Amino acid sequence: MEKKFQLGDVVVMIADGPKMAVEGYALNEDNTESDDYVSVVFYTGDSFKRETFHQDLLLFIDEVESA
Repeated sequence: MEKKFQLGDVVVMIADGPKMAVEGYALNEDNTESDDYVSVVFYTGDSFKRETFHQDLLLFIDEVESA
């Protein structure tokens, strides 16, 4: 099943990464919403950082906590 993240979803990198809040999907060159790349915000310990990741690298927080 294809994931569909929503604004504000808390997600985690598969490789035990930080908790991240979803801002939305990245935009393609033609300003359409990407089907694959998610823009997220996370705290690095001293500041907030914004990055884009492929959605296959992210898990919903409840997927991690229930495992």
